[in-house]
Amino acid sequence: MRHSVTSQVARVLQAELALVDTDPSRVIDLLTVGRALLRRAELDDDLVRRRAATPAPRGIEELLAVELPAVGEELDGAVVPIDFGTSTELTVTASDLVAALGDHPRGGRIVASVEDVRRLSGGFSKEMLMARAAYSDGSDERFVVRKVAPGRRADGLRAEYDVLSSAFRSGCPVPEPWWYDSDALGTPAIATSALSGAPAGDPNGWLAPPSSTVLASVARAAAQQHQIELEAIDSNPLPPLVSAEDRREALCERREVLDGLWADGDDAWSPAFHLVLDWLESAIPEQADPPVLVHGDFGPHNFLIEVEELSGILDWERSHAGLAVEDLAYLRPTLDDESWTAFMCEYVAAGGREPSDDALAWYIVWQDLWRAVSAYRMRSLFLRSPDQVLYGISGLLLAPRFLTRAVRSVSSAHAITGARAC
Repeated sequence: MRHSVTSQVARVLQAELALVDTDPSRVIDLLTVGRALLRRAELDDDLVRRRAATPAPRGIEELLAVELPAVGEELDGAVVPIDFGTSTELTVTASDLVAALGDHPRGGRIVASVEDVRRLSGGFSKEMLMARAAYSDGSDERFVVRKVAPGRRADGLRAEYDVLSSAFRSGCPVPEPWWYDSDALGTPAIATSALSGAPAGDPNGWLAPPSSTVLASVARAAAQQHQIELEAIDSNPLPPLVSAEDRREALCERREVLDGLWADGDDAWSPAFHLVLDWLESAIPEQADPPVLVHGDFGPHNFLIEVEELSGILDWERSHAGLAVEDLAYLRPTLDDESWTAFMCEYVAAGGREPSDDALAWYIVWQDLWRAVSAYRMRSLFLRSPDQVLYGISGLLLAPRFLTRAVRSVSSAHAITGARAC
């Protein structure tokens, strides 16, 4: 018999508090997140009773009140830290990195040592670390290694490297790809240059409202990316999302994931998921725009900013052939109407194509749906084995945000596009 959600959350919070109790600021952050997690857990444990009391919700607000009620005014909408439970323990040594760099020399230079190795936080499917390579000629440079995390699938990393290479050759602001190796570090890995700059946001959105200069640089980079020749890319990490049939297949895949998660009898939030999926299937746009290279996760958490300019776009593991509107729809909910209009003016001026309202509305819902399903899968992993608070945060706090936003977008599908561009 599955334990209650509340007991699972309490168990992992106790373990995490023991790890951070020497850092007062981390304790305060964890207690705030813990209150939200416990409140969501209590609501999920009470879901059967709420459904029995309201067997047939008649509107969006009633549906959300039954399936996804708010966890509290002081917690809803607050920034959700995503680095709890991310291990700082290194899975490779400096010697491992020296050997890997030796197998892939840069310009004939000999690696004397690798120093300042540190694990980067964030990410579920890949491990990231940064280090500095010191060469025998006295020069040095920072680099980043992105490798498959233990227990995760290795497919897609080679294709991610191919896309990154094409984007770099086209002049897009991306890290310089150094090499891909299927086994240099005991698992597939890629190495790139380390770009300067600070992250513009996290999965919650922008860390600070972007300036017009920052937005203009992001718009120009998006337009440049959407003009890359697809024929120059050897492979893509994800299947195409170009035709209406592609969109139907993508929705079918998401529905199958959910059906698999619900097979054990825990179908929390299923009516909300069904509402969104049904709308997406009924409103698939017959878009005929030419296919482009889509980043697939085009949000501020993957932007690096330096001196009011976009210095890099990171994490291309969801890139594929698709429609430009897909990237635009990902960014749209993070901007107010004025900022969106300014962004689109710059994007169109740089050669981008303005999307139709219907396509933008559909893809805004789609972006929240796929993220909600991916995060909901973390909820299932957490409930089966509550040893990572990061999975609880993703599954119990981020998934409801994405799903709730998708439901609200469906209810006002013709209004969510906001202001028009120039």
